[in-house]
Amino acid sequence: MKLLKLFSVFALVTFATATVRADEFLDLTSITPGSSGVGAFAGTLGGIAVTGSISGALVFSFNAIGTGFGDSTIDGSSPQFSYSSVYSPTIPTTDRVGFTYLGGAGNTVTMTFSSPVTDPVFHVANWDWMAATFLPTPGFSSLTLLNGNNGPDGDGIDPGFGGSAYGFGLVTDMLPPTTDSTPPSTAPPTSGDRSAYGSVRINGTFSTLIFVTDSMGPFSDDANFTISTVPEPGSIVVLAAGALFLVRKRRASGRSSGTTL
Repeated sequence: MKLLKLFSVFALVTFATATVRADEFLDLTSITPGSSGVGAFAGTLGGIAVTGSISGALVFSFNAIGTGFGDSTIDGSSPQFSYSSVYSPTIPTTDRVGFTYLGGAGNTVTMTFSSPVTDPVFHVANWDWMAATFLPTPGFSSLTLLNGNNGPDGDGIDPGFGGSAYGFGLVTDMLPPTTDSTPPSTAPPTSGDRSAYGSVRINGTFSTLIFVTDSMGPFSDDANFTISTVPEPGSIVVLAAGALFLVRKRRASGRSSGTTL
């Protein structure tokens, strides 16, 4: 009986740890196709409300729901970010924000959170001619590439984030003229001609994430992105401590009453 109760407590703590520490991906509830002043999305990120909007020039727009590599998904069915070869973390199926980029710079995409998020991860798919700089984000410090399809051939996602000219804050493809048209149902290429795929951690704590579009050439782009985060582990420690206190309390009660736990 004693071993059974201890195992039950251990299982409770283990389950809670797995649940609380699970990576949370953007869960979209709506998306409004369109560009500046029109395009928008809404959803949640681990219980935190998230909204997205566009301002500035008319070169960037959110896309409607569909199955193409530049379409949006709001029913949680896209496998786009399930491939461990280029993403970290991954999720079997999820939502995504699809967009079209017409070339040129000037659009500002703003994501606002109802509560601050720490070190969110920006996941990109099929990026070529558009770049996004996060330098305008309040509290931005740096980017860290967690996983991606960059290689020694100088193609794929840029691990240098644009270099000092962009304050190391740029997310883009290293070689935009080489592209692929890989559907979300297929693992992205990691060699040969390819677009940029990967997961970039945005270091810091943010109530707002801002990226501004920048041009890597005179051509258009259809691609998509999402964000994820890992919840704070504080509740895990509290739960574990509570479970241990419960065990000790029952042990003490058992000794005083002659009951075996």
